Amino acid sequence: MVTASTPGHAGAAPGSDRPEDAGSRGPRLQVWQFLVLVVGYLVLVQGAVLLLAAEPGADAHGLTSTDAILRQVVVPVGIGAAFVLGIVTYLRAWQTVFVEPRRLRAWVLAIPVVLLVTGLVVTDYSGLAGKGLTFTGALLVATLMVGFSEELLFRGVGVQVFRRSGCSEFRVGLWTSVVFGVAHGSNGLVTGEYGNALLQVVLTTGTGFVFYLVFRSTGALTAAMLAHGWWDFSVLSTQVDPARPTSMEFVAFGALVVILLAVLVLRRRVGRDQASTKP
Repeated sequence: MVTASTPGHAGAAPGSDRPEDAGSRGPRLQVWQFLVLVVGYLVLVQGAVLLLAAEPGADAHGLTSTDAILRQVVVPVGIGAAFVLGIVTYLRAWQTVFVEPRRLRAWVLAIPVVLLVTGLVVTDYSGLAGKGLTFTGALLVATLMVGFSEELLFRGVGVQVFRRSGCSEFRVGLWTSVVFGVAHGSNGLVTGEYGNALLQVVLTTGTGFVFYLVFRSTGALTAAMLAHGWWDFSVLSTQVDPARPTSMEFVAFGALVVILLAVLVLRRRVGRDQASTKP
């Protein structure tokens, strides 16, 4: 499924704003091959969700119990994470996907700060307290696992694939975010709620671009993983008690819209910052 790398190639990839990492000597994926791997990841994760949901005693009312978190997130995402770890190991791309040596300017660091503060504001602390420490811990572990596996696949492997395809850096962020968003449409196949799935595609495309900017501004994929996990934890905390819904989820996505609008306004400045970092 992969194409062999050209021996001795150490120049900059077309459309990239940085030279390829010297440690990136393994096989390389083309865009269509990456998309096939994304489908494979979704089949593994969503297939596990369906199988575990069909077992006797499974909670079919969302993430409202520790058992539901284990069945719907921890086990399926754990399988998906093992799959992605295998991909990165095969590609011999550990340093390449985890470290971004050429960062955006320091002002872009405001984005992860806004994301952190937004999460602190919208988290339903009373709802989590009512569920107990075990449930809260399980939800936090589950969302961090999601952040790890999805960022490793989309912002880790995906960014490298689209860079080497000749995309400009803005398009790298855009296309990896679109693939990330469309992948979340698979939730509609599991829940049957196709309208909500379409909305989720739009929203997660936006959050994907924000996570990309977190990665580029901090220079560390682990920062994007933590931001992703924290965002999911905060938003999902507003849904843990169906009898007591909270509107804070909309505050979270309102903040997301503000971030994306700011990025669009400042896009030219991002371009200048990237150009100034070229060797």
